[in-house]
Amino acid sequence: MDMKSVCFIANYYKTDVFVEIAKNLKKHNIISYWIIPNRKQYESLKTKFSKNQLLYIGKKEVLASSIDELSIDLKINELIFGDRVLREEPKSWTFKYLLKLQSLVHHFIKTNNIKFVFGEVTWAHELIIHRLTKAVNELDCQFLNPHTIRMPNGRFTFFTDEFQSNIKEVFNSPSIENSQIKLEKPSYLEINDKLIAKKGTFKHNLTLLKNFVLRTNQDVNDPTLYTKPLTQFKIRIVEVYNRFLFKRFVDETLIKDLPENKKAVLFTLHKQPEASIDVIGRYYESQLELITNIWRILPQNYILLVKEHSNAIGDRGVSFYKSVKSLRNTYLIDNKSDSHKLLDEVEAVFTVSGTIAYEAALKEKKAFTFAPVFFNKMQGCIEITWKDFKNNSLTTLIENNSSGIAVNEFSNWLLKNSFEGIMSDAYGDPRCMQVENIKALSSAFLTVIK
Repeated sequence: MDMKSVCFIANYYKTDVFVEIAKNLKKHNIISYWIIPNRKQYESLKTKFSKNQLLYIGKKEVLASSIDELSIDLKINELIFGDRVLREEPKSWTFKYLLKLQSLVHHFIKTNNIKFVFGEVTWAHELIIHRLTKAVNELDCQFLNPHTIRMPNGRFTFFTDEFQSNIKEVFNSPSIENSQIKLEKPSYLEINDKLIAKKGTFKHNLTLLKNFVLRTNQDVNDPTLYTKPLTQFKIRIVEVYNRFLFKRFVDETLIKDLPENKKAVLFTLHKQPEASIDVIGRYYESQLELITNIWRILPQNYILLVKEHSNAIGDRGVSFYKSVKSLRNTYLIDNKSDSHKLLDEVEAVFTVSGTIAYEAALKEKKAFTFAPVFFNKMQGCIEITWKDFKNNSLTTLIENNSSGIAVNEFSNWLLKNSFEGIMSDAYGDPRCMQVENIKALSSAFLTVIK
C-alpha cells in the first residue's frame, strides 16, 4: 500500500494532541511531517519522529536559509499587522522572515509530497502556509483547520479557509439526520471561567514575576514569542493594572435596570488580541469604532447594549469604557450577565465573529457578523459591512434580515459534516487527551485524508 504524507503545525499544548493522532495515522500507512516554530518542541519531536520529517522554522534558521524566494504575493503586511507578536517586533526581520518562510515551506511540502497540512489559523506563519497551499496549485496540498463547532458540545469539523467560515463537506453521519442543534453553553466556557478565576490572584501574579525573572519558557528564536522578555512583562503588567481599575472604577448595568420603554440591540466585545478578531475579523479590529458606528444608526426608540467578554477584563483601559458609556443611550452591561437571558431582551445582535450570533440564530433572533462565519448559513444570521450601514437604517437591516436556511436544515448539514470528539489542547481542555477521544479524533482525520 502506498504511503500518504500529511503535515502538522506544532502549536504549544495542541502539539500533544497532534502527536497522538499522528501515532494512530501511522498504523494506517500515513506518515506525519511537522513544521515547528519552537526549539523545545523541536527537540521533543526529534525523539518521536525522524529528523527528515521535521522542519524547524526558528527565526535564525529561516533568515539564514539560502533558498530562492518565491515571487508570490501573500499579503505579508496584512499578516504582520494581525500577528500579536510580529507587529511588536522590529521590522528589520519580520517581513524578510515570512518571505523566506514561504519558500522553505513550499520546498518542504513539494519534496515530501504532502497532501494535507493540519494547523491553526492564529499566527502569521500558519497563515502563510495556509495561503501558500491555496495559491500554488501544483503543490496539490490542502490546509485544514480542525476546530470545535462550538455547539453542540463535543463535536468538531475541518475548516478550509482562514476565517473558519467554510467547512470541508464529508457527509459523515447520515444516521443523525433530523437532529436539531439545541442552544447550550459551549463546554469550553466553563473551563475558561476556571482559568479566569486564577487571574488577578496573588499566586498568579507571583508566577508571572517568577517566569520573567527566571526566563521560564523563553525562546528568543520562536516567532510566536517576543524577542525581548521585557515586552511580554510590560503587557502582563498593563493587564494586571487594567484589571485592578476595571473592578474598582468601571460601573456596569444589570439587565433588570435597563429602560423598559426602549428596544435594544447588543454588541459583544471580543478578547483582544485574539485570532477571532485580529485574523478572522481583520479590517474590523477596532471594536470602539464598531460600537460607535452601530450607535450612529441607532433610532430614538433603541438603546445599545455593550457586553465585555469576561476573559478580556484587563485587555482594555478605563478610557475605553468611558468612551463607550459617553455615547447616548448606550449601556455597558454586567459582564457576568447570562447571554441566553440577555438575548431575550434584544431585537438583534452585532458581533465580529462571536458565538453570540450563533446563539441568537438558534433562538431565531436577528444576528449580524462583520466577519464571515459558518453559521451565516442560518436564517437571520448575516454578514454585513459598512456599506450596509451607509445605505440602510437599523430598522431596515433588522426587517430585511431573513435570508438563510432554517435551524433544522442547518443542523442536519452541520451534523453531517462534523465529527464526534473534543478538538482542543492538553492545557485548555485535558479531556481531549483521553484515549477514547484520541480514537475519535483520529477516525475523523482518517476520514478526510482518505
